[in-house]
Amino acid sequence: MVGTVVNLELANASTGKRAGAKLIDLGIAWLLQLVPFALGAASLLSLSGSRYPTSADQQALLAATVWYVVGGVLGMALWVFCWAWEAKTGKTPGQAMLGLRTSSLEGFAPGWGAVFVRNLVFGLICLIPFVGVILALISNAFDPNSKRQGWHDKAARTFVFDVRAGRDPLTTGGINGPASFAPRPELPAVQEVASPMPVRSPTPVTSAAPVTSAPSSVPRPDRQPSAAVHPAAEVHPDAEVGQTRFSRVAGERAGADEVVLSFSDGRRVALRGPVLVGRNPAGYEEETVQELLAVDDPGKSVSKTHLAVWSDGSRVWVQDRRSTNGTRIVRGDGGSSPAPAGQPVEVDAGDVVHFGDYFFSVGRSRA
Repeated sequence: MVGTVVNLELANASTGKRAGAKLIDLGIAWLLQLVPFALGAASLLSLSGSRYPTSADQQALLAATVWYVVGGVLGMALWVFCWAWEAKTGKTPGQAMLGLRTSSLEGFAPGWGAVFVRNLVFGLICLIPFVGVILALISNAFDPNSKRQGWHDKAARTFVFDVRAGRDPLTTGGINGPASFAPRPELPAVQEVASPMPVRSPTPVTSAAPVTSAPSSVPRPDRQPSAAVHPAAEVHPDAEVGQTRFSRVAGERAGADEVVLSFSDGRRVALRGPVLVGRNPAGYEEETVQELLAVDDPGKSVSKTHLAVWSDGSRVWVQDRRSTNGTRIVRGDGGSSPAPAGQPVEVDAGDVVHFGDYFFSVGRSRA
């Protein structure tokens, strides 16, 4: 029986709700400044129009100036308040009313810088004559990646989620969120087999305590790729490479925990051998893999062969295949770090691997 590996349950905000929340925010700002600006305009209309200003005209000009300054200060105060609130909680007044949240790529509060960039780009889009405001409001409708990001979101590297239709990542542990994993048993030793993956790095990069030797099914530092294998350093991430052999290798022991990768597009892959991920992945010549997992990415944020994932039976490894945009590991405790190109990095249940505009979470369940 296979249980739930990672409870994602995230719902991307619809274009209509996103536009509605922004219009509510703008409406609050306009209403807050409406009274002082209207009083300022009334003061200007009371001017006599005389060639020589009277004392009444001078008082009217002074009153108009005061009202316009008051309106400007109120507007600035509201903008700073919304900036701080969204940076720390992912909410604006409009988003709070409609149940939306802005988050970072990891699913946490976006922070001051991201919100500033987001609002700046939104404002610049609005400057486009005639259609700017409409384009800014509906720009996420043009995002091929499940309509998760508008143009301002892409610039700020943020997402907007509907927390009424799904989980709120900001209060439930980020993108990975609450997870249910079967306990890790003490697995039997892995038999020595020929490495399915050529790796140039002599030492895997991990966040755990240092180990004295590489895992037995991961390439050892003293084992060099054969002449028929193209070294990783010489392969461009978008280049077409050699033929790949498919084989079901390792990880099918009865009763052992099964490693499952849960992708942001909804796919779940049981890791029973090396998996290559990319727009059009291909292994090195004569490389043995379980599956070539193609990602539909019209924006080309993902390289053709972006990364590899495999398990030695007790541990799971991710290797960035020298991709253009890199790979980032977000740990279960919220810490994150980039995966060095060409080097295997150990990941664990609860970790989330970001590649381009996509991600997958690592989980374990009883097979």
